[in-house]
Amino acid sequence: MPPNPLAATAAIRHVAPLLIATLLAGCQASMGPMSWTSGYRQVAMAAPEGDQAATDGRMATLPNLCQSSPDDEGMVTLPPGCANDLNLQLMVANPQDLVRGREMGPPMAGPVADAARERLDDRGRANERRAMLEGEARSAMGDTATTDGL
Repeated sequence: MPPNPLAATAAIRHVAPLLIATLLAGCQASMGPMSWTSGYRQVAMAAPEGDQAATDGRMATLPNLCQSSPDDEGMVTLPPGCANDLNLQLMVANPQDLVRGREMGPPMAGPVADAARERLDDRGRANERRAMLEGEARSAMGDTATTDGL
């Protein structure tokens, strides 16, 4: 006797949610939620031992994510995101921009946008002029005159 297809479909309907829940439970990260809050701050640099004059005004920019304390064994483990912030810090031209950004200037694409706008406006004026000339030609020559070739 062939198996009942309705019974198999009902069994799949009951087992599928359990299977999906089991698969999704395996996707849970053991590290917990990650914090992507980054930022930078200015800190005073420590002077080398025996050199007390070196502390005058020397500042360094450090990522907030890289501020961590040693664990019980004395090892410093850096949290996720610290390497990204350090690499960004090495890529900027002026590290002060990480602490306080600069005032924005005119857009770099401003001249290109102005040229495109002027070109489009000129095209509109040229179309208006052509329509005016076509109207004048029709009125002067009658309904048989066309200016399709212009």
